[in-house]
Amino acid sequence: MPTLNWIGKEAVVNHHHQVPFHLLKDVPDLACGQPGDGNLIVQGDNLVALKALLPYYAGQVKCIYIDPPYNTGKENDGKGWLYSDRVTSPIILEWLNKTVGKEAEDLSRHDKWLCMIYPRLQLLKQFLAPDGVMFVSIDDIELPFLRILMDDLFPHPQAKNRLACFVWETDGNFDNQAKVKNAHEHILAYSKCFEEFPAPPVIDLSVGKNSKLFRAEIRNTIVKNGPKNPVSPIVIPAGFPADFQEGRVLGRTDKWPHYDQDLVIRDGKVTKSITAESGWSSKAICEEFIASGFLPVLDSKGQKTRFVLTANGAIEAIKMRSESQSHVISVIREVGSTQNTSDLLADMEIKFTFPKPVGLIAYLVSMVSDKSALVLDSFAGSGTTAHAVLQLNKQDGGDRRFILVQLPYESEEQKITDSIYAIS
Repeated sequence: MPTLNWIGKEAVVNHHHQVPFHLLKDVPDLACGQPGDGNLIVQGDNLVALKALLPYYAGQVKCIYIDPPYNTGKENDGKGWLYSDRVTSPIILEWLNKTVGKEAEDLSRHDKWLCMIYPRLQLLKQFLAPDGVMFVSIDDIELPFLRILMDDLFPHPQAKNRLACFVWETDGNFDNQAKVKNAHEHILAYSKCFEEFPAPPVIDLSVGKNSKLFRAEIRNTIVKNGPKNPVSPIVIPAGFPADFQEGRVLGRTDKWPHYDQDLVIRDGKVTKSITAESGWSSKAICEEFIASGFLPVLDSKGQKTRFVLTANGAIEAIKMRSESQSHVISVIREVGSTQNTSDLLADMEIKFTFPKPVGLIAYLVSMVSDKSALVLDSFAGSGTTAHAVLQLNKQDGGDRRFILVQLPYESEEQKITDSIYAIS
């Protein structure tokens, strides 16, 4: 597996161990909401805040979402780390000089960004539950570096802990002079343990309501011929169910599956044992169904599955959809835009550049099946993650909780949200 080196790496690769633990101090004057609801907002440098939170929440977070600075080289309003889109805030520059030392003077933009993000990712990983997932928003500039870093932090022999590199169609304003209009961003998704992360219980939001994905049953032939599915027999015993009441399927060798004799159907069942030959996609589970006395069996995804003979001689698997349907694709559309969210914040007399839409974060969080999941965002920004969690709870009756970390406000104009429990 390739590794990534940069100036300052040696100084930061183990820096998360060296960050001292701090006590959290309650600030009731900034609090809102109901005491004991489990939500928490921490004010302070997120590296220090994460180390302070770690003893309480290590291994308990089911969903982490962060939207770190993209390192575009642009200063959105010159007011520091919270709003800076490159690593030039007084907080991070002071930290770099202390942690990296004299080499910090020679760091490129990319070096600085990597020094900033690496120890924070190291700490965030320790919060993640075994079946949890981490989402990181990023654009093309730092994507290749971030992907290598996270492959290293979430190792897997086949890189399966990298669940996806989502492409989010941003629905922005592309009326500019660029030769190629940039209409997307990326969201890297990683699991701590691929085998323990369940299939996301959601259907892509761009799928129409009339799609077969919303049908109660999934029905497909199990005939599948090819090099990986050599022809083999299945004995179809008397009593095997059909989807028609009376009739006959003639023995055949001119199309799949082949039958060694005619199949006679009465009362919706095969009357005597015959042999079918073909390549099969689900031979083992079909034979398990037969051995069970034709009772539904569970497939590898936990779906109840039964098999039937059709009037044209096909053998089909019928899978019952669970309440938690899953159809997630790598391109995310129709989840709102930064402009819509900016307008919403403006109505609240809050100015914030490029906030993530609530719909996007809600969709990501909904990929976690646990409706009581703890959600962590250590680059809280506009507070969209908290908004998304509360919105999801309202929609499905969940009791998810959130932890946000953000820098202290420098002025009332920068104040994004009051704290449930503001800690400094």
